[in-house]
Amino acid sequence: MDIVDMIVHVNETVPAERMNELEEVLRTDACVISACSSNPHLLMVTYNPACTTSGNLLNIVQAQGLHANLVGL
Repeated sequence: MDIVDMIVHVNETVPAERMNELEEVLRTDACVISACSSNPHLLMVTYNPACTTSGNLLNIVQAQGLHANLVGL
């Protein structure tokens, strides 16, 4: 299985509790291997590109009412 890492930049400063909730929402996607953050603006997501795309995962973040974009690696 191939895996891809991506970084999502969230424009808002997200409190740690809210960021943890966002990580949990992303982890509910069967294609997401991990989602974690150590910064109130950045979220690292590892996923299987065979079953989802970075755009789909970005949409999940944005659907939570946050302004976010992908950061190139």
